[in-house]
Amino acid sequence: MKRFVSLTISVLLIASLAFIQCGKTDQPGKPAGAKEKGAKGDKGKNGGKDQEIDIDKLDIPDRMKQAIKSGRIPKDRVKQILEMRKQRGSLPAVKIEPVKRQPINAFLVLNGVVEPERKVEVYSRLSAYVKQIVKEEGDFVNKNDVLALLDDTEIKISHRQAEIQLEQAKLTLNDEEINYQRSKQLKETDMISEQDFQVAQSNYNKAKLDHQTRLENFKDLELQLSYTKIKSPVEGYVTERLIEVGTRVNTNQQVFTVEDFSPLLVKVYVPTSDIVNLNTGMESEVTTDVLAGMVFNGKIKIVNPRIDVQSGTVKVTIEVFDKTRKLKPGMFVETKVLIRNKPDALVIPRKSVSYKQNQAFVYISQRQGMQVQVSERPIKTGIAEGDFIEVLEGLEEGERIVTVGVEGLKDKMKVRIAR
Repeated sequence: MKRFVSLTISVLLIASLAFIQCGKTDQPGKPAGAKEKGAKGDKGKNGGKDQEIDIDKLDIPDRMKQAIKSGRIPKDRVKQILEMRKQRGSLPAVKIEPVKRQPINAFLVLNGVVEPERKVEVYSRLSAYVKQIVKEEGDFVNKNDVLALLDDTEIKISHRQAEIQLEQAKLTLNDEEINYQRSKQLKETDMISEQDFQVAQSNYNKAKLDHQTRLENFKDLELQLSYTKIKSPVEGYVTERLIEVGTRVNTNQQVFTVEDFSPLLVKVYVPTSDIVNLNTGMESEVTTDVLAGMVFNGKIKIVNPRIDVQSGTVKVTIEVFDKTRKLKPGMFVETKVLIRNKPDALVIPRKSVSYKQNQAFVYISQRQGMQVQVSERPIKTGIAEGDFIEVLEGLEEGERIVTVGVEGLKDKMKVRIAR
């Protein structure tokens, strides 16, 4: 009996020890041997990635963060959104703009050199020494302004002598005229003979001739005296002075050059295909790199009726009035003649147009769900001005086209719109 009791106690002790050992590995209230979710050696179905996402640290716009926090965007869609943004980041970035209407002009742009309206070479009409230079190169002169003075000493002496001789001839003529009139009256009353009358008449005629000769000589010397003052025949600028003080000039020797700058002229050569668009009186803008920012107004003065056979061009003369007097002959200029104006044209940026086998086309923007796709659209272009070009066919007002990032695009390619 005692041995039975001892055996029973031993069995109970062993069972108690086994229960205590199991309690070290299993949590209370759970079946013995059950493992905790996510414990080491069993990460569960998500491999430990079901941790809470820190919205503030995400690389997304603030408005999207607020939408997630407020529940407008479910948290279970955050991973999908992040994945889509990652995909969009690898797409080419483009800028999209709508097709619009605006005024556009067509200009004929040509280059030329400024020339004066008139270029006058001034010559000496007298052989004499140069006494004084009155006007220098660059000076503006009016018509009949004195440019230089020649020595007039000898001519003044001759002029004075001719003046005295003319006065003497005039007195003689007066006396002979009185004598002739008296003889004429006496002849009518037969108070003198025919011979005496003819003598009086002859003396009178000789006195008239002598007076006329002295007068012409006086006028000639007076004219020579005026030639000692070399004058400008036109209004303009002195562009050349070819004499020095003390040197002797000869008759018909060039001494100055005067150029008339009002108006100035620009001669351009227009291709035959464009000449049909030009007429006299058409307005023109004239610019030059030398006077950056300044625009001078001009108009077509002459359209030459003859076509140059060798070059196939027509000479057109543009008249330019410059009150500032800053535009100078010899300057290289650009002329723009307005040949066409469209106040309400369909216009797009020139940089948005691509070309393939001489066919112009643009990329149209099309939204597909949350993505943007572009497709090629052939177009027909018209006149161009500056950064814009007219569209004649292929587009409608308001359609959205790619204006930046055209390079490298292909038909049906997905893109992202740059902000």
